Amino acid sequence: MTGAIVVYAVYVVLAVALISWLGVQLQRDGRIFLDDVFHHQGDLAAAVSRLLVTGFLVFTLGYALLLLRIDVGATPVMALRSSVQQFGVLLLSLGLLHSLNMLILLQLRRRMAARRDEDARNRRRASVRDRGR
Repeated sequence: MTGAIVVYAVYVVLAVALISWLGVQLQRDGRIFLDDVFHHQGDLAAAVSRLLVTGFLVFTLGYALLLLRIDVGATPVMALRSSVQQFGVLLLSLGLLHSLNMLILLQLRRRMAARRDEDARNRRRASVRDRGR
């Protein structure tokens, strides 16, 4: 049983380390993307980035812990097999969620760009109208 507990502890440490590292990467790289999405409104992009990373960390840490199934009677090999499967499910889930988030952010980016283009067209029309008066 002691060996199994060590395996479960390693799973928790690895999951927390992976999720923390991903959170840092998302904050750093996502901030650039969000700055573009929000048309260089730095404060808004920074706030949205922090909110997204906070949600990511809370959700994925909770999910990683929910995946953990401790079997007190497990041998170290059984515990390792279970932990590897749980870690695989965690990685697949994180990849799927990341892809979904990217699709949502791309849609948001397109909408914001369309809105900026429409605003620019309206300003040009108003400028032409004002010159004609």
